[in-house]
Amino acid sequence: MNYHLKRSIKSFISKIILMIIVSFLGKTFFPDVSKFMFSFYFWLIYSIIVIGICYKNYKEIIDSSKHMDLIYETKKEKLSYAKLEMYAVWSGTFVEITKTKLDLLKTFSPIPIIIFILGLYTNNNSNINSKINLFSTELLLGDLLMYLGIGIPVFYFYYIYSTFSAYKKHMRTMIDYKAEAIVAKEEIKEFSK
Repeated sequence: MNYHLKRSIKSFISKIILMIIVSFLGKTFFPDVSKFMFSFYFWLIYSIIVIGICYKNYKEIIDSSKHMDLIYETKKEKLSYAKLEMYAVWSGTFVEITKTKLDLLKTFSPIPIIIFILGLYTNNNSNINSKINLFSTELLLGDLLMYLGIGIPVFYFYYIYSTFSAYKKHMRTMIDYKAEAIVAKEEIKEFSK
């Protein structure tokens, strides 16, 4: 089994273990909601989401290791300086895109929504204590709002973290291409003397 696949499997197992821990904590503090957490539908949806995230991470790990191979192959070709500069410009475009995405995520923070949800939960009005049916499990609306108040920030911070990781990866790739382009340019100057 290669390194990339091992890393993705470890990521998948850690996410499943994390959800099991959250489920047991939920069973302790919110017993009605834990019925929903242990339902088949919830685990099916969660597993599909986690498999998708792990597959995306697997592809990103493979792509990041391929750019060094591309650099070494490009250095053997004619016009390697121009090609490396072109790759650096492409990577710079991805840096700007992920930076803009990160700025947008910071702008549209869910913190006000969370404060509103937690305010509804702590307000203790009669609508909060009404029961709703979700995946054939009856839940109190207040408990569901509390889980949303906890779940939304977790997904938001995960999304910010993954976007920042992509930003760092694109920045590193751009720097690698620029550095190798400078080396190729100097080698051309030395060769032409």
